[in-house]
Amino acid sequence: MPKSFDPQEIVTEYARTLIRVKAKQIVRRPGFSRSDQADVEQDLVVHLLCQAQHFDPDRGSLNTFISRVVDSAVAMLVRERERFKRNPGDDAEVQSLADMVPQPDGPPEPLARLISRNDLERRTGVASLSDAQLFDLASDVASVLPSLPPKLQDVCRSLLTRNRSETEAELGISRRGLEAAIAAIREHFEKTGLTKS
Repeated sequence: MPKSFDPQEIVTEYARTLIRVKAKQIVRRPGFSRSDQADVEQDLVVHLLCQAQHFDPDRGSLNTFISRVVDSAVAMLVRERERFKRNPGDDAEVQSLADMVPQPDGPPEPLARLISRNDLERRTGVASLSDAQLFDLASDVASVLPSLPPKLQDVCRSLLTRNRSETEAELGISRRGLEAAIAAIREHFEKTGLTKS
């Protein structure tokens, strides 16, 4: 590595974009949540900076080096998280959802019954819509739905009650066809002012 190489120079625009994309992919995996994204990005940047001293321009381009280092760091993070899930360590407190929890104003209840949607949202970093917001959204979708072409209306109606695989089977369309239809529906909704907040 040339002595004039500054490790900070390795965090290029390419590196920042790659790290952001990889972090988004990681947090969709089991064991991660959307709230982990900033931490994952930071871990990837730190790993890249630590490996910067090994960059040799005679052996390859900077972007190739960045890509390999980031891919290696991603694999390491995923392995560590999977290892932790299998064996969280001696100091980790694991509790069964069937455990009975004493209640101040009644008989003990199973832990599963006491965990709320708020607990899930706090863990995943995603807030659900209130009943009023859901009602407004349903009303907005119902008002925009008739303006879609008939085939897209069918896709939209099917997805209201079925998952993607069931919709593909019901309507006899391919996965690629369904993805294209969803993209067209999303674009149509955005043009009408109906967007995700």
